[in-house]
Amino acid sequence: MLTSPQPNSTDRSAGFTLVEVLAALAVVGLIASAVMLASPGADTRLHAGVERMAARLKLAGDESVLVNRPVALVAAPEGYHFELRDEDGWRRMDAASSLGFQPWPGDSAPSIEVPADAEREGEGRRLAEFDPLGGASAMRLVFGSNGPAWRIAIDEAGVIHVDHAS
Repeated sequence: MLTSPQPNSTDRSAGFTLVEVLAALAVVGLIASAVMLASPGADTRLHAGVERMAARLKLAGDESVLVNRPVALVAAPEGYHFELRDEDGWRRMDAASSLGFQPWPGDSAPSIEVPADAEREGEGRRLAEFDPLGGASAMRLVFGSNGPAWRIAIDEAGVIHVDHAS
């Protein structure tokens, strides 16, 4: 015969206590905060992309010294690449190399600050030129128009700086 529980029964196994619920919420909160801290934000991704571009600029300067020929950074609306100057003029670097075409870091093209006498030819615009003695033409690129911004600056000595843009 089936019996039903008595209305005044003192059976406590029917639910969770307040302490158990609070402990479960604390564990879920700790896990959620760990996930938020571990996931890279937009600023981290932009900074990493800017650092990769700065490394390519350094590589272009080293390549210029190594082959004893000028190397130029060329901008296009969708990205950038490098050109090498030889006896026949400027020629685009091999697309399979690290100095081939790359999209801009971030979501859009940077704001570009170059001297007024920078060349404009072909599909893009030569922004900076690395000379075989280790120098370069000065320029600045600022990435991140809506949010945290990062700046890459090249000085006349060919030194590349990456910092927060204000």
